[in-house]
Amino acid sequence: DAPGENYPGSVRQNVIGFAYNRFWWKGLYTGVHAMNAFQKYIGEDNKKITNGYTLFMTYRLGYQVKLFKNRFFIEPSIGLTKWPNYFCSEPGLHFGYNF
Repeated sequence: DAPGENYPGSVRQNVIGFAYNRFWWKGLYTGVHAMNAFQKYIGEDNKKITNGYTLFMTYRLGYQVKLFKNRFFIEPSIGLTKWPNYFCSEPGLHFGYNF
């Protein structure tokens, strides 16, 4: 809703993500997460204008804490992203169940 940022149509986006984590020592891990986004830009007249693609990469450093006899875990982490004009860090908290 920022001035000058209004797009008169709509954008439909389909996303698929991939992640790889490497455990190094006693729960410490690094990871690479890739989000592949395929966009379709549609104008005000409901006709397709063009297609687009975005690859968003996040690099993570974290620690896995195992709970309840290794059945559950939580993973606090810090994520790092880099775009051409800026560098960003973000906190993360993943949780899961081992089956």
